[in-house]
Amino acid sequence: MERINSVRKSGLTFAPEAGSQRMRDVINKNVTEEQLLHTVNVAFTEGWTRIKLYFMIGLPTETIEDVIAIDELGQKVVDAFYQNKEKPRGKGVEVSLSAAAFVPKPFTPFQWFGQDTMEMLQEKQRALKGNVHSRKLSVSYHGAQTSFLEAVFARGDRRLCAVMEKAREFGLRFDGWEDCFDFDKWMEAFEACGLDPAFYANRHREFDEVFPWDHLDYGVKKEFFIEECKRAYAAQTTPNCREQCSHCGAACYKGGICVEKRENMV
Repeated sequence: MERINSVRKSGLTFAPEAGSQRMRDVINKNVTEEQLLHTVNVAFTEGWTRIKLYFMIGLPTETIEDVIAIDELGQKVVDAFYQNKEKPRGKGVEVSLSAAAFVPKPFTPFQWFGQDTMEMLQEKQRALKGNVHSRKLSVSYHGAQTSFLEAVFARGDRRLCAVMEKAREFGLRFDGWEDCFDFDKWMEAFEACGLDPAFYANRHREFDEVFPWDHLDYGVKKEFFIEECKRAYAAQTTPNCREQCSHCGAACYKGGICVEKRENMV
């Protein structure tokens, strides 16, 4: 913190990822509310007044109450500033809540989990914004449509190549720029190729389903991800690799934290 303190105080970003402790346990974040509030209090004491908190919405098993907990956590950070007797004098606090839509990805314990529908994500975004009651808090979030497409291609297969070619024929370019993004044309491209994007983005998958990426071997066993997925649904956390080996299979590649720790123990 002292090294950071030597530069201009533009703002600090923290990533609690979820508002409730239950959801942080589901995603194995291993960060408590007390730890976050202690850290921001240290930042306030050192002179920072702008805090950004990064979250995800649409996480597995998430409820509206979990989404509202994001606002509540943000308010607790605001309250912590005004209760801090060593905070900068003559300054107010700015706390921004940034919420990205969760996208299930290959090679993770949530690769079987279907993304929330766009309607569900938009409902959660409205709940997030509608439960902010302080001018010291601001909310921003990613568009549900772009997150939907990201989920489609994240868990897609080779058939989506035709969709991308068709999208190019329809003149789609630079879709990462909001003013160039045309969701309706993307849907036309899927329809022209006879594919349903929800099949890729929103469908929950069984543990015995063969994935398009299963032929790729990067060390971590699929069985490990299945067990981690089950633990996530039960909100059971897994220890940090630096503290305890969970036998994921990565050690077979003879490199990384788990191997180094094992070698030091010999």
